[in-house]
Amino acid sequence: MKKIFVFLAVGIVLLLSAGVFAFSGDLSGGNKNSGGLEKDVEDFVKNVVEKKSLSENDVESVKQVSFTELPKNVDLKNIDDTNLALYEINMDGEKPVFVITVSEETFKKTLSSEDYKRSFLNFGTKETVNGSGFLETATGVKTSFEKGYVMTRSGSITAMSTNLEIADEGNSEKIEIVIYKNGEPIGFGNSMVADSRGVVKDYDVLSYGTVGFEQGDVISVYVKSDGNILWKDVITMVEITTSD
Repeated sequence: MKKIFVFLAVGIVLLLSAGVFAFSGDLSGGNKNSGGLEKDVEDFVKNVVEKKSLSENDVESVKQVSFTELPKNVDLKNIDDTNLALYEINMDGEKPVFVITVSEETFKKTLSSEDYKRSFLNFGTKETVNGSGFLETATGVKTSFEKGYVMTRSGSITAMSTNLEIADEGNSEKIEIVIYKNGEPIGFGNSMVADSRGVVKDYDVLSYGTVGFEQGDVISVYVKSDGNILWKDVITMVEITTSD
């Protein structure tokens, strides 16, 4: 942001809000105040005032002031007004307070940012398996190269976790839990070393967009063992993220 030069008369306070404060609400169909602002934007500006140790209860009105039509006692130069706005706040029994913070347009954009949704595909088995094999879905049906969860929306695989039990003494060989998409491994999964009897676990995360899928793709999970390792009681969760 460009430098801000401020020349103020006595009794005028300029507040510079460096960030966007947390907000919960809906701007759709909001009522406007006498100054032409959406009610939620007015409340947001009042919140800025409150955080500057001024009483919100003393605020009589809030209105936006054009940077090209500033009051004579306020002179702002070299300010980047692309995402900022100047608001005049009339205080009870006091001279006006001027607040520079995000513009109404920018504020609305922060509320309308894309909302990603996460859900989980559950896989597992109660059986004791020697070697490798596909896991079952939550319905108890064993997946395969063709069988699995059918994706109803496009999105990404963003995380995976596994908890399983090694049923013998182990031999320090590796067990991989591999995600298949349409019968092909996607190159992402969990990995554990079977070096002793007992429960082992692993989890991994991915950024959205790294491993994508389309509507109609089939997701299944396969346990790959390097040797004849006995394993059982597998619980695997695959996190998927969609934008709608």
